[in-house]
Amino acid sequence: MKKEEVKKFFEQTNIYFNYDYNIKIRTETVAEFIGDEYYSNVLDMPCGNGFISLKNSNQFNALILVDFSENMIALAKQIAEQEKVTQVSFYCGDIFETNFNNKEFDLIISLGILAHIDDVDKFLNYIQSKVKKGGAIIIQNTNSNHFYSKLIRLYLGVRKLLGKDKYTLNKVPASRVENSFKKAGFSCQKVFRYNQSFIGFSKLFSNDKKYELTRKWFGNAAHNKNASLGSDYIYLFKKE
Repeated sequence: MKKEEVKKFFEQTNIYFNYDYNIKIRTETVAEFIGDEYYSNVLDMPCGNGFISLKNSNQFNALILVDFSENMIALAKQIAEQEKVTQVSFYCGDIFETNFNNKEFDLIISLGILAHIDDVDKFLNYIQSKVKKGGAIIIQNTNSNHFYSKLIRLYLGVRKLLGKDKYTLNKVPASRVENSFKKAGFSCQKVFRYNQSFIGFSKLFSNDKKYELTRKWFGNAAHNKNASLGSDYIYLFKKE
């Protein structure tokens, strides 16, 4: 099952965090999206190592971090302790088994999941139902219809044929995500578009250099340059 493949992949935290320049960009984008807003109840699912939410937690009254990777949750607890974040709780388990006693959230953060989840529509419906009216969702998706995404899939396909990769990412068009939120009564408030990968050249640059190049080419959430060239979308949706 894909679920087991995903769990196995993300338990290898050393692979995931080879691209920490992207985590830095996501952290800053979340900060730019929330601005001066203060949120009472925040859910980050899946949270990875929790860095993105924990770094913005001074604007959260309560934060719940959810991930089914035990290694990720262990890292999140370490970072929470280092950052002296006390208003946080942790849940290690399947996303769809979290009921939160019918609790609704002011903000849900969900980055880096749509390429991996078994059922994209089920997940979108689930998080949409967990946001209270007037609340928000920050979510990321790689637009599978974008030319750069197609290049990535071609590159990954070659690696798979050569036996270097076994893992397969979902294909999720931007229109699928946007239409889902529109039907659920959400409006799109902000979008930041960029590319989070350097096809075939990643090993040539340090994380600092990749961060510098990404910012130089795509700017930030407030001033998104060359947005049409970006295949990765980070959205801020608000529930009307």
